[in-house]
Amino acid sequence: MTTAYTFGKSLAPLGNDAVEGLAYYVNPRRSYARTAYDRTHTFVQSYVYELPFGKGKPWLQEGVASWFLGGWQVTGVLSLMTGIPINFVASTGALNTPGNTNSPNLNGKVNFLHGIDTALWFDTSNFSAPAAGQFGNLGRYTTDGPGFFNLDASLFRHFRITERWDLELRAEGYSSTNTPQFGNPNSTFGAASFGHVTSAGGNRTSNSAQK
Repeated sequence: MTTAYTFGKSLAPLGNDAVEGLAYYVNPRRSYARTAYDRTHTFVQSYVYELPFGKGKPWLQEGVASWFLGGWQVTGVLSLMTGIPINFVASTGALNTPGNTNSPNLNGKVNFLHGIDTALWFDTSNFSAPAAGQFGNLGRYTTDGPGFFNLDASLFRHFRITERWDLELRAEGYSSTNTPQFGNPNSTFGAASFGHVTSAGGNRTSNSAQK
């Protein structure tokens, strides 16, 4: 087994390295925030386990049970991550600063509902438009989007044919649990889909082989 855990925080004046310019070029200090790819927690667990049955193993070394249960091996990689940040944006028309961005006002805190598609991921009722000529009170990348869960797993069986030849059957499943990996909800205040998650990935794929 191998286990890896990362606790991290990425801060920069640019949200996505040099791809983005300064979000608030009229106030560069306001642009300094978490980056678009920042994840606070990342946990990865991998394992290889041979079932303890069959010839040369502790249990069921002989007989029919040994034939059915011997030679099996399971492997997998489990990945758990917190979501990437959400950047809430609002119209910049009233700022009179072409190319600058703005954020909405948040009254209270972000209330997560965890809805998908037609249901809201977060409550949109406590967001409001900033006053004319004013920046919104919400900072950049202050809230995490949906987390990430993925399990890639494999099942193997090894058959000894002769002393020189053997046979291996293998079945592999990527995203074995078929858990959807949801994208961030729409974070543009005033958009028709504001607060809705409309994208996802992580479909299960599988294959089998013998050699």
